[in-house]
Amino acid sequence: MTIPDDVPSLHHAGLNTVDSEAAIDWYLRLWPSASRGSFAQRPTVDAEMDLVFNEVPEPPAGAYDHRLGRPADQSPFWHIGAFTNTTDWDSIVVAIGLTHLPLYTGPDDIRGVWRSGLTPYPGVATAEQIAVLESDGEPRPGGFSYVEGPDGALFELTGGPNTTPALAHVHFFHERPLCAANWYVEHLGMSLPPVRAEDGTESVRPPHEPCEAEPGEPGWPSLERVGTIRQPRASVVHANGSMSFYPRQCVGQRCGSPRPLVPSRGQVLDHVGFSVADVDAWADWLDSRSVRVLEAPHDIEEGRAMTIEGPDGLSIELVEVGR
Repeated sequence: MTIPDDVPSLHHAGLNTVDSEAAIDWYLRLWPSASRGSFAQRPTVDAEMDLVFNEVPEPPAGAYDHRLGRPADQSPFWHIGAFTNTTDWDSIVVAIGLTHLPLYTGPDDIRGVWRSGLTPYPGVATAEQIAVLESDGEPRPGGFSYVEGPDGALFELTGGPNTTPALAHVHFFHERPLCAANWYVEHLGMSLPPVRAEDGTESVRPPHEPCEAEPGEPGWPSLERVGTIRQPRASVVHANGSMSFYPRQCVGQRCGSPRPLVPSRGQVLDHVGFSVADVDAWADWLDSRSVRVLEAPHDIEEGRAMTIEGPDGLSIELVEVGR
């Protein structure tokens, strides 16, 4: 059996919330170009990527913990967010009554900065690199920053002066990021970013082989004082953008003891949704690949939908709209 011809498009992020109206109000304050809507009889924030809310009676698991700099139980769904020029976002965030989460610039930093561009060194650095860098470096425009959303959802703002604004940002953790990227290529028809030669020409990137790799050293700026492990990092390209995968953070003694990822279903960041041309055709293909189905194909008001389990317990919904 062959994979369907269409490449899935990022459609939505599914969130659990105790108060959908309050959650929608919060996201519309942060991103006023979005609008209210509905999908599959659930309230939504409609933007470049929709946010679909499922109201639950109790606070969902996976909330950001300020003491830890992460959720106590981390699923493969790390955060959602928006692309934007973050240079002046602190004033915008303050004006709507929010506060940026501190980004620590090294293991001994106790204050942090509100965006990564304020650090006195380019990009992210290891503890060893920080020790030898000049302390009088100039801040740079843009960078990444975080705010805590409703129910403890982690929301990232990222970009610089040339960034096109879009609420369409998702990042994930995986046990083996390179293997996860291969999974999306093999099972969902996505592609790895092309290989770019020095003369600017591009060629198809082959699958990661081998795809298993040891976690790299932690780097900063980071929501955690112990830093963030960002290598090995992998990305895949879908029909309307790309998404990235990073290693699980609670390895070794970083969190007191190793803590495996937990399934995303039921957490505040519950699932990621992709639009496809024919849900039933995709169901047949995924069945031939022995992919676990969490919700069989079924009718929704807009068309058809099904939910599968991706790498490390990530819940993935496929939706067919406009039938």
